[in-house]
Amino acid sequence: MQDEIAAVYEKRGEIEKIAERLKQFSFTDLQKTQHLEYSIAEKSTNLILLKQIFTEFERIKLINKRKHKGINKISYDFYYELDDGSYILYAIALEEPKPKLLNAFHVQRNFRKFKQRLMNVYDSLPD
Repeated sequence: MQDEIAAVYEKRGEIEKIAERLKQFSFTDLQKTQHLEYSIAEKSTNLILLKQIFTEFERIKLINKRKHKGINKISYDFYYELDDGSYILYAIALEEPKPKLLNAFHVQRNFRKFKQRLMNVYDSLPD
């Protein structure tokens, strides 16, 4: 599946507007994909941590909106910054009748440095 980043939201107001749609759901409510189950096992992701942090919406510091070419679907990557500076990424198809959790994992990398590098790349891309 080839993806295209359609939009990047880093301003608090933009993040809160999208996160508001997410607040209707608990981690358990989201439909899980086989890819998610495989990814959790492959990366030895702490499922308890994923469940615990999911509803801490104030931790969301960045959202990428993705267009999936070929299947013409939209999903969102929610980046939650943790207290130690690392982050959790939740990839969610919010546009589905029952939202799907496509992937989720904890990244042991400094979120702020990652975000700065990511924004530099996006800023250098042609429109």
